[in-house]
Amino acid sequence: MVDSGKWSNQLYGIDGRKYASRSELIVANWLHYSKIEYISHPKLKLKETSKPSRGDFQLPMVANIEVFMCSKDGVKLRTRLPDWSEGYLIKRQKKELYYKKEGLPLIAIEAEIYRQHGYKRYLSHIQQEFINLGLELCDPANFPIEYSQHQLGLKWGLEDFIDYAQANNINSLSQFLDVAQDLYKLIHIKGLGKQVRVKLDQLNDRRSIASSKELRSIEDVKADCLRLGIIERSQYEHAHQKGLFPIDTPYSILQSYGVPWFEFINNRKIDDFWAWETAKQFVRSYNFQSKTEFEKHPKKGGEWGFIRKSPAAPSGGYPEWTNWGDFLGNVSHEEQQANKDKVESNNKLIAEVGSLDTATAVTYLKKLGLENASKLKAITRLYSQLRNRPDWIKLRDMLAARIPKVKTISEAIEILLFEKCFYFSDFIAKRDSNPNLQRIPKHPDRLGKGVFELVRKTVGLPTHDAKTRSSLR
Repeated sequence: MVDSGKWSNQLYGIDGRKYASRSELIVANWLHYSKIEYISHPKLKLKETSKPSRGDFQLPMVANIEVFMCSKDGVKLRTRLPDWSEGYLIKRQKKELYYKKEGLPLIAIEAEIYRQHGYKRYLSHIQQEFINLGLELCDPANFPIEYSQHQLGLKWGLEDFIDYAQANNINSLSQFLDVAQDLYKLIHIKGLGKQVRVKLDQLNDRRSIASSKELRSIEDVKADCLRLGIIERSQYEHAHQKGLFPIDTPYSILQSYGVPWFEFINNRKIDDFWAWETAKQFVRSYNFQSKTEFEKHPKKGGEWGFIRKSPAAPSGGYPEWTNWGDFLGNVSHEEQQANKDKVESNNKLIAEVGSLDTATAVTYLKKLGLENASKLKAITRLYSQLRNRPDWIKLRDMLAARIPKVKTISEAIEILLFEKCFYFSDFIAKRDSNPNLQRIPKHPDRLGKGVFELVRKTVGLPTHDAKTRSSLR
């Protein structure tokens, strides 16, 4: 217990009393912060020796509390037992019998849970034991119930903590956790955390960074940015490095406040883009004559942040997109209307196909003449929507099955003879416009060497053709 830090002779609770173990200290502090009246180490009528026996805690007129360091069930799980365990178990049994005879309710706290399963399980165990008697404890997260008043630091101020840090080679506030955990907690209880941290930063020639609890309000930081004319994150970071902000101003707005830079400086979310008509009206005010002019124009800061970066993109652009001429405002009314009709037609097509199952969608697309993926690409937005369908692979393969692929040399020769393709150049020239030829791989020799030589031999042409062979290689 001593080695694990759960039992110590230098543990003092918030109430200023000394406790034999951290498990006992936690109960004392929790009772203190819960404002439950208790007596620490009350005398018992249990006479063992000339020295009176004592309990751990007593809640007057309510119950007694014992923080038992081990139990019969607990010791069974351990291979190495302390030499006091056997005598302790006998003493525990006598105490439990005493409370039963006296008719006093007993809250039995098992410290083994703290040692074996950790702090959170131990707190849950204590809380449940109190609930069983109808008692409510405060939320432990809001109070330092693990804290033990360090004897050395009970009356210390800022300079004492700094002197201790320098004498023990402590260079930062966090290092107190490793060297003197109780002092670290005491520093915060006394409200000296920021002062100690800043002082140690100064002594070690470091720039101080505010902790989350010490940050200025985000509204104050915004007011500083307005005063300094800062609209870009790089400007803010440069000003921070030059020390133009108070010390409790964070370097990263996103990390410290959880607010993206754009939202911080514009008071609007980056995803809150302008609607299509508003965006067009704004862009047209610049009188761009081409897509190139639009893309070259600087778009950082101000109202440009509410225009989508890639307005024409199938994903992330405007769903109402027609063309660049319409967007920039340099096309005729008739062309705009035609483009609008095209968009509406595409939207209707996308909606219809999106509601169909795989097989029905394939049949529908084939009727429109879109029997393979390459033809689908011509309708960009429809193709993009289909690729997002969970059954896209199946749908694509079913469309490809419209043109069964040739798998043997004899099939290829039969088709090439029928289409009168005696040379590789004839095959390439006709293939894209001939579904029959599309069934043959683009490189027929993958089926087996000499396909075109066999075709020419069949029709009585010279079997050797240097040009054809070089193109195949």
